[in-house]
Amino acid sequence: MEIVEVPEGEEAPAACECDSSGADAVVLTVLGPGCKRCHQLNDNAQAAASKAGGAVSVEYVTDPVAIAEAGIMATPALLVNGKVVSQGKVLAQSEIEELL
Repeated sequence: MEIVEVPEGEEAPAACECDSSGADAVVLTVLGPGCKRCHQLNDNAQAAASKAGGAVSVEYVTDPVAIAEAGIMATPALLVNGKVVSQGKVLAQSEIEELL
């Protein structure tokens, strides 16, 4: 990350100078402490993402503070674009594909 000081009276540059083509991208986030069930959900999410093409990315979060901040009470959990869609169970690849 680069910190840029902006002189007074000038506008700061846009935070993201990337293409707007990524607006349709879907982010799957798997939340869990790293147990077997969490790894299985992550594997299923990866498989669903690869089948869907390049527009889907998968993140795997094991940080207990981040899990708590997301309001997750049972792991593993799955978020689609930051929205909780599943808690406490391992979704099959086909179930994840339906969410996309």
